Amino acid sequence: MAVTDVGVAAGGLGKTVAAAILQFNKAAVFQPIVNMVSCAKGTNVAQVPVYSKQALSTVTTNASGAEETTGSAESITTTATSLEVFRNNVYAQVTDLAAFGNSDALLVNAGRVLGNTVAAHFDEEGCTLLDTFSTAVGGAAISMHLGLIFDAVAGLEGDDAPRGYSAVLHPLQVWGSFGLTNELSNVAVVQSNAGLSQSQGVGEDFRRAGFSQTIGGVDIYTSPQVVATSDQHKGGIFAKTAISCGYIDQGGGSFIQIETDRNAPAASTEVVANGYFNLAVTVNAHGREVLTETST
Repeated sequence: MAVTDVGVAAGGLGKTVAAAILQFNKAAVFQPIVNMVSCAKGTNVAQVPVYSKQALSTVTTNASGAEETTGSAESITTTATSLEVFRNNVYAQVTDLAAFGNSDALLVNAGRVLGNTVAAHFDEEGCTLLDTFSTAVGGAAISMHLGLIFDAVAGLEGDDAPRGYSAVLHPLQVWGSFGLTNELSNVAVVQSNAGLSQSQGVGEDFRRAGFSQTIGGVDIYTSPQVVATSDQHKGGIFAKTAISCGYIDQGGGSFIQIETDRNAPAASTEVVANGYFNLAVTVNAHGREVLTETST
């Protein structure tokens, strides 16, 4: 329980106060790029059926004059990933003196901060799953470069992962001294090949566009929640089928609910943010971990 400090919260009393500055976590990265499955009303478990690929050898080719020949019946197998939805929550207790003695919309902003925290936790759980993919590109002493993206795409295509593909990388894997931006250098550094150097028109286009949002058909996203170990980070490149999320729809596709509860004896209001969701890997072969060095 966090009780808002009265002395700090009342600091704006009797003063001209500008618009509030709220420090948010970067969030809402994973929701549009994973398979979102809303629980049916009256349930808290979402099931995602996964159909196995059929071997091409099961197809029968009938020779001329033998069209009536029927091949043997084949089994179509499915597995179901059950996503039991959990409650993910955080709350704060705002005292009346803090709320009434503050010229800012303290209760409103408290709800926004707490809701953002739950959304960032959603991304944190998604990033944790990237580290569970069985196949990886890169390595502990390898910087992020274009070749890793292409290697990942080649692997996903080979495993029949449906497009489009998304990459979730740590900001240092994109913008750091060992990041993807090294491909924009004039001289190749670390494992990059300066493939988009300013001597090439493509590189100039990238710079004018403020670097890139898509490379090789892969949409690039960054999240500070990407798993770190020593001086490396473990992002991922994956198809939407690789990760699924079961959630309880709070309206409009949102899985986060903000509520207040009056605690009269304590002269305070409790602000609660609840997120009802659970994520899991559904098709491991449709994802690739991206392990790279990010600092020395």
